[in-house]
Amino acid sequence: MDNTSTPSNLPRLPLITSSLAAEALAPVTHIYTDLDGTLLAPGGRLLTNHAGEPSSALAEALVALKRAGIEVLIVTGRDAEQGNELLRILDLNTFIGEIGTFRLDGFGALGRTSYLLGDWEHTVLAADLAPGELPENMTPYELVEQSGVTERLFARFPGRLEPHFFFRVRSRVTHALRGFVNVEEAEDFLAGERLPLTLLDNGIIQPQVHTLKDCPEIHVYHLAPRGASKAAAVAADIAQRGLDAARTLAIGDAPGDMEMGRHTGSLVAVANALRSAQVREALAARLAAGRATFVTEASTADGWLQFAHALLAAKRTASATG
Repeated sequence: MDNTSTPSNLPRLPLITSSLAAEALAPVTHIYTDLDGTLLAPGGRLLTNHAGEPSSALAEALVALKRAGIEVLIVTGRDAEQGNELLRILDLNTFIGEIGTFRLDGFGALGRTSYLLGDWEHTVLAADLAPGELPENMTPYELVEQSGVTERLFARFPGRLEPHFFFRVRSRVTHALRGFVNVEEAEDFLAGERLPLTLLDNGIIQPQVHTLKDCPEIHVYHLAPRGASKAAAVAADIAQRGLDAARTLAIGDAPGDMEMGRHTGSLVAVANALRSAQVREALAARLAAGRATFVTEASTADGWLQFAHALLAAKRTASATG
């Protein structure tokens, strides 16, 4: 009998190691993966396991996937500047960063960059400009900064939001914030802004230093162009490549990562994702719809490694029997 996971408030989710998962994994050729809290160990580390012990297992799994002809694509909240080095170090080809608003294909002198700006592509962003056109020598990040909306958000949610400084200077598009707010209330507030903006939840974090007050948990949020998201970026990439959805898979730990699964054939949640009520609700809804949905037994890097091994095993079995 297949092993299953039984987190609270969820029906029994098939584990990534189950035979049901093997059937869904066998055709997969493209993986859309989150980084922090998913592929990387806590602290954003590649060469440790979840507990922080030295390990090269994750790097070895990435090499094995590449040898098997499986492409790993990064879809993350990390900023544009980091994309170049991440692609170089991990030997990958595509970085979709800043919660799905910035794309880099290749790295170094051969890297090609583009924005994915959702509703902004049809919006007049400044006087005397065509819809979708940015002011000269101004990034989307700078345009949002110039509007003053972040300060108005901080005033609307005093003590509950602050800048997530790790991203603050190097971003091209989004403003990364951290704290704990009702996203629906934030969306109602943003509806009154001139620029069409949205607040996207990129998951739970444990910052060592912060100035927040009365937050039961701390999330990273991205203030982004409305209509832009990880899910929208994944949908665009699948269409651009002409991929059959059955050959695609999304894996992550945050609500926005679960949304990527709307467009992929399979969705995997690493075990730590189940801390989020939004994630649990998304998984339950997807499972009820009969879509391929799995969970790892382990958290962060250990869970991703468990997934990679299950995928490679499914490929080997399919090859041997096909």
